[in-house]
Amino acid sequence: MQVTLPVVNSIRICMTSAILLMLSMPAQADLPQATTDDYVWKVLDPARKSDYFDNECEYDSLVSYRKCLEISLEKHDNKLSGKWGLSNRVSREKDTIYIQVPNRSLPLVFRDEMFAPDGQSHSYFSLYDHDEKRQLLYLLRSFPEIESTVLINLKTGFSQEFDGIDLSVSPNKERIITVERYIDEENITIWQKQKEGDYQIVYESDPSELKAHLDSYQNRDQRHSFENVDIEWRSKNSVLIDFYYLINETDDTGYRVRFSLVKNASSSEWQMIPIK
Repeated sequence: MQVTLPVVNSIRICMTSAILLMLSMPAQADLPQATTDDYVWKVLDPARKSDYFDNECEYDSLVSYRKCLEISLEKHDNKLSGKWGLSNRVSREKDTIYIQVPNRSLPLVFRDEMFAPDGQSHSYFSLYDHDEKRQLLYLLRSFPEIESTVLINLKTGFSQEFDGIDLSVSPNKERIITVERYIDEENITIWQKQKEGDYQIVYESDPSELKAHLDSYQNRDQRHSFENVDIEWRSKNSVLIDFYYLINETDDTGYRVRFSLVKNASSSEWQMIPIK
């Protein structure tokens, strides 16, 4: 008996579907209990951390540790300064970063505090990012267990330190949003510019709101690794925040957990809206 072409094609399609189903079962078994449509995946850029200083110095003694950090940070910071075309304005010498700004005769100075690494006062600075268009420089300040970001306006010399390393300035520079990373917890903060020029907190996320949205993607027995965050200002009163989590630490593709922060023009209150 001769099998017609449509039947042959149907058999091939069924066999292919069965094979794909068998191959996909182990991977899907590792996913949290959520519908397939809830997951939006993104291949994370491997170069996203290329400007981050990775401290590989080991603590044998304070003297050797300090020397190792000074050499490593000087190489890292001056390389980035040259890459950004700021060599004549931003430089590091041993434990100190010097930043020249137009309206000051003396440079801004950021000096590391090299004490015992487990001490509360131990910290060091490193160049982190540069916004050439808006003339903003970002320094990372690293403590034993946390990190913060120092924002510097290269036009005016204004500087302020913010908690966390994920920081985004609104288009009009009137607001700043920061994301802090803790163990199994994240926090979103919005800062408003004051008349004096500094920024003050006007909104802090409720951990229970964040957790409720995350729980629909992550089961109770397995907490996935928070790997990256994208912050997009839609307007001065609207921000889109995308958290990306890895199923396995060695993955290069993460799934998205999205939030929107909005404020009505007539209100001073910000509202968090989970988005699938």
